[in-house]
Amino acid sequence: MTSNRPLGHVKISSGDLEEILEFIAGRISENKKTYCIPLNLTKYVVSKDDQKLKNVMNAADLLISDGISMVWLSKRAGYKDVHRVTGIDLAEKVLSHSKARGWRIFFLGATPENLTKAIGNVKFRFNNPEIAGYHHGYFKQDEIENIITLVNESNADILFIGLGMPQKEYFIGDYIGRINVKFCLAIGGAFDIWAGAKRRTPNLIQMLGLEWLFRSLYDKNKVLNITKYGFIFLKDLLNYKRG
Repeated sequence: MTSNRPLGHVKISSGDLEEILEFIAGRISENKKTYCIPLNLTKYVVSKDDQKLKNVMNAADLLISDGISMVWLSKRAGYKDVHRVTGIDLAEKVLSHSKARGWRIFFLGATPENLTKAIGNVKFRFNNPEIAGYHHGYFKQDEIENIITLVNESNADILFIGLGMPQKEYFIGDYIGRINVKFCLAIGGAFDIWAGAKRRTPNLIQMLGLEWLFRSLYDKNKVLNITKYGFIFLKDLLNYKRG
């Protein structure tokens, strides 16, 4: 059983990967529009000051724990049924079930080259899922209307959005009401990982809750901010008081 619980200034969704998938499947079968945003340490901290980001996240049907740090904070809040469910793991679970369930998926994000590679690799890895359409993530404001039309005309059931943060969250907040899909998932850099252009954080680093530190090693331009986010989160974790 999946439900949302308050977690400081945001919320968190309970359930493991299988429970989250079945919740999504149920919503799709009932033709209820649903969107999911993975919550990680950086997004948690940034949304303290970014009101639009916070509003979009709190309006989400699912805000999953995309990192062990959010599980730790949930435990501090007394939630024992919040499990680590990353955005890419959920996306891959959806892909692996999509053909049997008849789900059509639209990809939005990444460079044209990486998007093409990602689609080829996804089709090979996940038994040729139905890719209803796709568009790269390097578009201008005046192209958004065409993208919405493209998604709607594809008759996709599911939309994966792989833009940066908070662009993908803003896009969902601004346009999900006009996009005729049943499920939308913000997946960040998953397309680049599927394309082979980036690699996932090693499992041990993920389990230690140090994804932010790992990312700082290959993103020198953001190292100060990423490190700052880690210390702000640690302060919240140590001082968290249940509501």
